Amino acid sequence: MSRLVNCDHLLPYICQLKSIVLSLLCDHTRMKCVDSSIAFQYISCPVRFIEELQLQHPCHSLVIQTLHTFHTKYDGCSCKTLLFFLTAFFNHLQPVFDGNNQLISKRIFNHLDKLISQSISVAKTQFTENLLLTPQIISRICRHQTIYSESLYQAYVHLLSKNQSISQTDLITYFDNLHHLTRVKHINEKCLFMPGTLLQINKPIDGYRRTVCIDGHILEDYAHLGYNNKLKLKQISSTSSWLHLILSILKQYSIESIICSGTIDQKLKDIESNDRIFIENIPVKTLRFIGQNSLISYLTDVDHEHILSLNYMSCPDDASLTMIDKGATIVQYVPLDSLIDVKHEQFLHCLSRFRQILRRSFYLNGSGQFEDQLCKYWYDRQENSSQENHLAHECFLECLQQYIKEITNRRDCFQSDMIDDFDSKFDAWRTSLELVNVLTQIDHVVEIVTDDQSSDI
Repeated sequence: MSRLVNCDHLLPYICQLKSIVLSLLCDHTRMKCVDSSIAFQYISCPVRFIEELQLQHPCHSLVIQTLHTFHTKYDGCSCKTLLFFLTAFFNHLQPVFDGNNQLISKRIFNHLDKLISQSISVAKTQFTENLLLTPQIISRICRHQTIYSESLYQAYVHLLSKNQSISQTDLITYFDNLHHLTRVKHINEKCLFMPGTLLQINKPIDGYRRTVCIDGHILEDYAHLGYNNKLKLKQISSTSSWLHLILSILKQYSIESIICSGTIDQKLKDIESNDRIFIENIPVKTLRFIGQNSLISYLTDVDHEHILSLNYMSCPDDASLTMIDKGATIVQYVPLDSLIDVKHEQFLHCLSRFRQILRRSFYLNGSGQFEDQLCKYWYDRQENSSQENHLAHECFLECLQQYIKEITNRRDCFQSDMIDDFDSKFDAWRTSLELVNVLTQIDHVVEIVTDDQSSDI
């Protein structure tokens, strides 16, 4: 069943979002606590916090879906910027739209979108800074969280020690494949750089091992999306014949270790636990880096060309970890289980921002400095051509000034020389504007209801 829900009272909902983002603005180590019947957890990301709050409004699903997509795209970068400008654009534009027709409103949005596009060009030519990978610059990228910045710089120094003339492409590839683990161990949080890919294995292993990498599951009924070889699937679907087939393949190719992105059949692990190493639930990105051109989806597809000879070594700082002599890893240690998720995410935000800036080889001055530069630029170039253009120009300037004001009011929460990445900032502006455009045009939402909810209709 379904029901038609009126989308009134959008302003109070937007005010809730504004209150949340302002409470987390600038202080990059501030955390919120969520205590539920399931678990107690800390959260510092505004998107995750809003998800946990489950705010009540018919348009909330649209907002949270947009935020989640943006968060996934940039691993958390500029999410606060998106939320801030979403609330700023809405609060400024709603009174304007209430007093104008839909055609004028559309023109205002078009002018605002054009201003953002022009700002991108202006920023590239006038306000960007070239990237130099020094400890000071990386610290500014990491919001002066030195535990994180020092480990990233160590990773960079390690790469230089192997190749002094490394290309920009190789540098980007190296940091894109930098592995990251978060574990509970030390009293105080710390990050250690390790020259290799670390894996959690339930028993010690040293030396070279014949290894196969599987991007999928090793289960008797597993077939990945798009798989249509029905004959092969039918041939191995019987439990006894499937297990016999897998064991014969392992023996035929002398496979000593399996690294898998999914899960591995428990019966198989029990039978072969003494002879072989099974490593499961490895991130696909890490697996692809290790396996490269030797990656397969099914163990039944294995051939000699898919067998890798990988060198396994015990991790000197943590006996529960094993290192493969390939790639690099930063291990992040935190004092409590409840801090694993939030600290992992805080480091990931820094790493993502670093990667974004590395791809561009330039950056924008943060802490509101770039917004101040851009505001002055557009203030000196205000146009008086049309009412819509004037309203768009005025809105853009006021939103920038509002952002600068909020940042300035929080100077005691952060150091004023931080660095922002280019792409996520402008994408946040554009996404927030597009979302406001959609929200202001929604009158009603059709909600699908369950049988339990139907009595409320």
